[in-house]
Amino acid sequence: MLRTPATLCLLGLGLLARSGESGEVSPNVRVACDSLKTLGTDPLRYRQRGDRCEGVYAQDVAGSSDLLVASLVESFEAIDDTSSLPLRVEWTSPDGQAVRLRAYSIKPGLFYRMDTAKPIAASSYVWPSDVLQSLRITSADIGVTGSASATLGGERREVLVPLRIGQRKPPARSTRYRVALWSNVELSDVFITLATVDRDGKPVKYLQRDENLAYGFYPAERPIDIRLKPLTDRGFYVVSIGATRKRGGSVTSEFLLFHPGPPPAPGNQ
Repeated sequence: MLRTPATLCLLGLGLLARSGESGEVSPNVRVACDSLKTLGTDPLRYRQRGDRCEGVYAQDVAGSSDLLVASLVESFEAIDDTSSLPLRVEWTSPDGQAVRLRAYSIKPGLFYRMDTAKPIAASSYVWPSDVLQSLRITSADIGVTGSASATLGGERREVLVPLRIGQRKPPARSTRYRVALWSNVELSDVFITLATVDRDGKPVKYLQRDENLAYGFYPAERPIDIRLKPLTDRGFYVVSIGATRKRGGSVTSEFLLFHPGPPPAPGNQ
């Protein structure tokens, strides 16, 4: 299970009437959004908006010093905040498993979230850009994750699927993924381990092992951009991230990701 700041709670899932390949639901169906503190008169507050919950919420000073994996993307086209075009989010999940999307703010002072109302059985989602446009949110301001589930070692495990996000152009394919890491405390060092796993989810072949990012400076509440090594073989991989805090102590985060294999050749997509 991914670990998130204390202000982020699990999304309550309701029974929704599904309509269309994009996983949209009837606008008159109520869904359960997280109980985030909001300003009731703010039209851009976090609330239900059709088949998703989206908007801004009030700052909660409780916080957490855990590492948040705020984004895992294959590609993310720069958002045009002057365009009313929606964003198209695509992915390839293990065995066609349903995927749940969540977007986090990684910009200091911006308290924003988006959650899809339920896991999406399709392989893409059309994300209206009205709220993003109103808040002038760019692709550098948010991280986006897609989570599915898979059976490893006889247990159901949460797995992240790399997302492809486009707006004016079709989402691009790649075999080198980007992770956005977030912490609310300053860090001294960050180490990355990336490995293939066996059927039990145990590391087998290491592509990166305790590799120091060596960026030199990791201020609090600023995204840390991590480029993983290119992946080739289809399957599951484990990513472990360890960090030392500037004021002492350490923190770790670990997640599984699914790599569907090389992008299809042009003309075979």
